[in-house]
Amino acid sequence: MTTLQFRSEDARIVYLATIFHLGRPGSETDPNTLQRHDLGLRAIHDYLVPRLNQAVVEVEASPYQVVRLGEALLGCANELKQFSLAQGRSMVPRFAETVRELYPETAEEPGAAMDLVQHPVMLRNRMQQAVNDAQAQIQAAIDEQRAQERAKKRWWEVWKN
Repeated sequence: MTTLQFRSEDARIVYLATIFHLGRPGSETDPNTLQRHDLGLRAIHDYLVPRLNQAVVEVEASPYQVVRLGEALLGCANELKQFSLAQGRSMVPRFAETVRELYPETAEEPGAAMDLVQHPVMLRNRMQQAVNDAQAQIQAAIDEQRAQERAKKRWWEVWKN
């Protein structure tokens, strides 16, 4: 587990990124089994909700969640641009309402969301090392699992991977 520490402003952006992530169909679905799983950003979203007004929020995240959060931050930046250009509308469920709730100035002037785009991008850049470490941990776990599967295979079963 990785401990991520966010200032109040960053916590609001992370919360908005989790709204973006959870609004996408299949975001909390295991790609192998196509079943719903609890490894995604739902836990981080639920943890942040009562803590949005704190000065500093510490979040424990698995390597998978760190990678997904990095992706969600970049997607959030794109959706903020779209929100600005579409005059305050978004195709992502609850995204527009959350932007207006977290940043009241966007209610009257949706174009103000363009000024917010830099925040998720800068936060993602600050998280770059954590994302790289998480990707390395995930890849190491995958490689270890494949090595164990190869070790179980008998030498004459060449047709099995």
